[in-house]
Amino acid sequence: METFTANLAHQLVLGGDGVCVVTSARAGAPEVETQEDGVRIVRLPSTQLMGGRLPLSRHGSRERSLLSAVSGLGVDRVLVNTRFYGTSVTGLRFAREHDLPAVLLDHGSAWLTFGCGAVPDAAAHAWERHMTARDVSLGATFAGISEKSAAWLSTFGIKTSLVIPNAIDAASFRGESSGRDFRFELGIPNDKTLVVFVGRLAPEKGPERLLAAMGQLGEKYACVLAGEGALRPQLERDLPANAHLVGNLGHADLSALLSQTDVFCLPTRSEGFCTSLLEAGAWGVPCVVPDVGGAREVLCHGGNTFGCITPDREPATMAEGIRQVLASWTSGRSQELQAHVERDLSWAKTAQALEHAFAQARRGSLGV
Repeated sequence: METFTANLAHQLVLGGDGVCVVTSARAGAPEVETQEDGVRIVRLPSTQLMGGRLPLSRHGSRERSLLSAVSGLGVDRVLVNTRFYGTSVTGLRFAREHDLPAVLLDHGSAWLTFGCGAVPDAAAHAWERHMTARDVSLGATFAGISEKSAAWLSTFGIKTSLVIPNAIDAASFRGESSGRDFRFELGIPNDKTLVVFVGRLAPEKGPERLLAAMGQLGEKYACVLAGEGALRPQLERDLPANAHLVGNLGHADLSALLSQTDVFCLPTRSEGFCTSLLEAGAWGVPCVVPDVGGAREVLCHGGNTFGCITPDREPATMAEGIRQVLASWTSGRSQELQAHVERDLSWAKTAQALEHAFAQARRGSLGV
């Protein structure tokens, strides 16, 4: 979400807008700063839980002072990311108090989960319902980060067809490749099919399912998993001979890895709009992924499916999807996918979608 916000803010500045990002405070970050591109950042007082994944707002005089300073910038409209943080409600209240159009962009397509049992997840679901009801009461115009995300909002009685999609500067991503040769480093021969996973090593992302699929695919395939997470010790114990863990990679190394990839596979439970799908698409790499957020936007275009959207995320299904993709993939289809991502999933297109959403919000505030 931080990457999405930073890239969209930069695009808006290039289009002539002034942008102020209001977010939660975090250790080591200044309370107020201005980036090189002119984007202002204001960090409101908060307590960080779960390593920063769950910030709790600390209301008081300092928050009021910072929001007053934001108001003094001459704000014209408000975009709120996600439904369930305290800052989400704060942003919508700010919009209402200053009679500004407000769009709330949801980044999910399934229930929040902590992955540690039914009781914590039930509490998370209750919190999600409660915070979403507060958002609705404050008059937000809702949009989804993907078609799946927009459809998911109906779970809370919210009907919307507005989508403000994730995006990528495809040419820039390709251009920043470090040139690192992962096949050489890991001893993967060029005649082996390279399957790559990028994401958190967590149950909801399904890295263990991909390893099981690799066991079914056999010795002609090799797998590289990029990322870190709670499942790493288990994956290291069960790591098959044709799989490799490379940890978190910076953008330059990630671009290099995807440039050498034959198939990208992500057996994930849910996504809002997965950035790694865009990154694979930027290199023209076919993807094997369940029907989650962003999959159809990236892989389906002009009557073509650039990869395989699977009915589930079982290892056997993933293995079969990889086989099917390789049986029909050509360099021409790779070029078509790359062109689609570069043309149709750019930050300029996302900025246009945001403008459309704000137009809807203005009409709604006028009762039109």
